[in-house]
Formats: sequence, structure tokens, C-alpha cells
Amino acid sequence: MCKYMDYACESVTVELADAGWMGRGSVSENRRTGRPDEFDLFRQVSVLTSRVVQVLEKQLVRDYQISLPELLVLVELRGGHQRGMRIQDLADAVGLDQSSMSRMVTRLEKKALTSRVSCDYDRRGVYCELTPLGRERSEQAEAVCRRELGAVFDAAAFDDRTAALIARLRYNAPATKES
Repeated sequence: MCKYMDYACESVTVELADAGWMGRGSVSENRRTGRPDEFDLFRQVSVLTSRVVQVLEKQLVRDYQISLPELLVLVELRGGHQRGMRIQDLADAVGLDQSSMSRMVTRLEKKALTSRVSCDYDRRGVYCELTPLGRERSEQAEAVCRRELGAVFDAAAFDDRTAALIARLRYNAPATKES
């Protein structure tokens, strides 16, 4: 467990607020509906995502020695087949190209979080599987990220600039499977 978990959520919210996380600039309204248009919502999502990623990234590197993209790979492996996933399938699942995924798997192997396994029936195929350390670290890091995101979204829900966006994300988004 993280040594500062008691105040982690508060620190992320404060850090985002101090950074002016939604940026400056006006939000135009759709003349017909009086609501922000798609481009404005996209800007809000982009800025909010960038700021949250920066904060989460710092915390993950500091406390777990992994990056956010590495965590996403570990979480995908945890939810996948017990024997692992093909590198190409893993790349597709997290939105990376095969070359970038291969480099990431190499970094994760050096940290003893994953290992490569040859495919029994296709020698060209290489699987990536989670090590016990990778499973443990990804579970801890994911729990912190979920808590942090909850706190950030709670704070953003009360900000006039982001309340509608958070409501759309939380209540209009299709349900996702839990890990």
C-alpha cells in the first residue's frame, strides 16, 4: 500500500486545481441548444485528460516505478488469458503499434513485471505474460489510479466548465467491464 494514500486523492485534486487544469479561454455555446459544441467538449476532454495523465504519471513513477501506458498494458494482461497475450493483440488492445509494444514489453521484462513466452503451435508467435510481481504491482497501482480518478471527477463535477462533461462521462457512457 502507498505510504501517503490517506491524502493522495486530495493532493491530486489540489495539484490539478493549482495547475489551472481546464486552462483559460472561452467556451462557445451552440446557438440552438445553449450548450458547448463538440469541439469545445473535445477541448475540455483533451485538457482534462492531459492534466490528469501528468499527475497520475508522476505518482505511478514515484510509487510503483511504472508509467501510465505500462500500467495499462499490465491491466490488460491481468484481464486476459492466463497464459498471456500475443504481442500484436496486446498492442491492438492498448492502442500502440507492434514496434512500440515490443519496446514496452522489453522494459516491463527488465522490471520483472512480464515475461515473453514462445507460442507452442506457432514458433513465430510470442506471448507476453504477467509475472506475480507484475500482477501485484498492477493491482496496487490500478487501485490508486481508480481512487485518484474518482476524486478528480468528483471535483470536476462541481466546476462549471466541466460539470456537463463529467456528467456525460459518468452517466451517459456505456458500462465497462470491471477488472
